[in-house]
Amino acid sequence: MKNIIKLILLVFLSTNVMSQDRIPLVTDHYHLKLSFDFATQTMQGSCAMTIINQSDATVKQVPVLLYRLLNVESVLSQEGRPLPFKQTVTRFEGFPKLHLNWIVIDEAFLPNETKTIHIEYSGFLLGYSETGMQYITDRISPKFTLIRNDAYSYPVLGIPDVSSMRMNAFAHFFEYEIEVTVPDTLVAANGGRLMSLTRQNDLATYRYKSKIPNWRIDIAIGPYKKISGGRLDVFYLTDTLAATSIVNHGIKAMELYNNWWGELQNENTITVIETERGSGGQADETAILLPQEGFGVGDDFTYLYHELSHLWNVKISEGKGFEPRWNEGLATFCEYLVSEKLSPEHESLLKTGANNMLRRLRNDIRRTPALLEVPMADYGNRSMTRHSYTQPMVMFTVLHYWLGEETFNTLLGGFYQEHHATGASTKDFTNYCIAISGVEKLKVFFDDWVYTTNYTKLILDGLDVDAIVNHYN
Repeated sequence: MKNIIKLILLVFLSTNVMSQDRIPLVTDHYHLKLSFDFATQTMQGSCAMTIINQSDATVKQVPVLLYRLLNVESVLSQEGRPLPFKQTVTRFEGFPKLHLNWIVIDEAFLPNETKTIHIEYSGFLLGYSETGMQYITDRISPKFTLIRNDAYSYPVLGIPDVSSMRMNAFAHFFEYEIEVTVPDTLVAANGGRLMSLTRQNDLATYRYKSKIPNWRIDIAIGPYKKISGGRLDVFYLTDTLAATSIVNHGIKAMELYNNWWGELQNENTITVIETERGSGGQADETAILLPQEGFGVGDDFTYLYHELSHLWNVKISEGKGFEPRWNEGLATFCEYLVSEKLSPEHESLLKTGANNMLRRLRNDIRRTPALLEVPMADYGNRSMTRHSYTQPMVMFTVLHYWLGEETFNTLLGGFYQEHHATGASTKDFTNYCIAISGVEKLKVFFDDWVYTTNYTKLILDGLDVDAIVNHYN
């Protein structure tokens, strides 16, 4: 069976002139309608996808991925003509534990043509915890339901291959309109702009429209309440005091980021949605999914600070390669520094946290010999991005203390303001910092920490943050 699937995949790729880097088809707009039967724990979806062929060749088929227990019932052209399709539950190349419903639709797209296809589907949603992705416990339940692209609970263009999936995830941002019908005792929360809310026969239909083009759709359903403050709208499940704290600390954190890196180039409100424990944090430019364990627990708001910092991220794209996700290490650095700045009792938290991270990295290097050979710039290409939360966190901490807060923020803020609209590469970032700072040794520093593994000697020698800063001084 595995060899047959490989053969089908190869034939599909060759007959549709797919490049090794990008699928030429991209989704430009979604119109998604969802309803639920909580008694049977099923969902019904109607999805209109506006698709663009970005290539100069005809593409004969449309590849779509969907959750393995969701079944496509029909596919129609934009004229309402039934389109032939095949669907097969298959494993991902490069990730054999992950199985998805792979739908191949017979519809030709001429060079640079734009058309809409309509997909009707229904079925179950039971998460992906068996794959090792413990945070994807998405399911259909009146207590809490989460619809997001992590579980492929709505149709996504793609083929069942990990490299292709990662390469195409940010290939093209799209706009969306969604209509979600739920019992009127529940609320559908989304990061888009609420266009209307209608109630009829004990049902409520929420209609949202994306505020700006985005790369994901997140819909959370539950007995939500809402509180707002500053530029934040917070949907929470039970704890009003915790939600109020999220608003207050979120406002203060955004003020800090604004002072450090300049005005956020996004005038929209930011929606923060509480999700169930263990569901993982997510962020885009208009919405943050914040799991319950990070939702106002005592005085620990590090989850919030981490996700809010991503609002000031530049989209990193490496051309033919995968981005190393050093923005996650930057966000981890931020969660420590903001906690230190906003809470007097957290004095020296950043340095303490970075020294703890150094000890963790030292153990990781000893257990994972690849870290001695693979530089941080290649973490994406070598599927090592779990280290992107730790190594870059230490790197940015050293930079912060070495260059000083003013210079450090000038570099981070200037890079964001210059590249937020266009995106940039890791090389663009390091070149920008070297050019703007005027610090000659900064090239050596980035060579050590980004493009080679020279940094590992400093860590294995047992140096702490102060000693590493002195090394570059």
